[in-house]
Amino acid sequence: MVINEKFIREFTGLKVSVRERCSSTFDEIGNNDVIVALSQEHGAGRGDHKFFSPEGGVYIVMRALGLHIDAHTLTPAIGLAAYDTIKSVLGLETRLKWVNDVMLDGKKTAGILCKCPRRGEYLIGIGVNYATDPARFVKAGLPDATSLNAPETRVTAFVTGLIKRMRTATLATFDYRRYNAVCATVGKNISFTHNGAEVRGFAESVGADGSLIVRIGTATVAVDSGEVSIVREASEIPDE
Repeated sequence: MVINEKFIREFTGLKVSVRERCSSTFDEIGNNDVIVALSQEHGAGRGDHKFFSPEGGVYIVMRALGLHIDAHTLTPAIGLAAYDTIKSVLGLETRLKWVNDVMLDGKKTAGILCKCPRRGEYLIGIGVNYATDPARFVKAGLPDATSLNAPETRVTAFVTGLIKRMRTATLATFDYRRYNAVCATVGKNISFTHNGAEVRGFAESVGADGSLIVRIGTATVAVDSGEVSIVREASEIPDE
């Protein structure tokens, strides 16, 4: 794929660097406002996880100096930016899995990771399986991942629109009501780890502060971080 760096720079007014490949966009952003890579050798995921970053994907890190929103809402706000861009530029309907995944047909097609390397500076990363060959996920042992299978002719428009919406997300109030409307986690039985133990509950909503409101028996708790899985009921599991 070919991304028009000059067009993105002119349209966004940001210092953008486009790389065919890099080690990690987080490590190589340098003095740029935005770095875009078409593949990564060591893509960063949450915790100790790596983000599989083969050719055909789009991997972006944007620097934000200060936020006009609560930092806790940054990740879901970027999720909405991705949802809107995919829909407006590519015409595809996705869903958001709290807190950092974009889903297409029940499989992960994008992941979000935000870091704060120093006070007042945020690095906002998103990796999108834009036109990745689905066979790559099977070979890598990632059956729950999928590709947007989007046209290469739209990739510059997609990246430009996504960067613009990511920047807007850092300046606007998190629209938690709209997030709830497109969140695949809300209304589902879920499991998550708390103090080393697996806890199950019912995801009622996502709050204005970005936390996931979970009902456990007669009590409700606000989950603000961690790995959350949607529990598949027996009736949802296909016969072998």
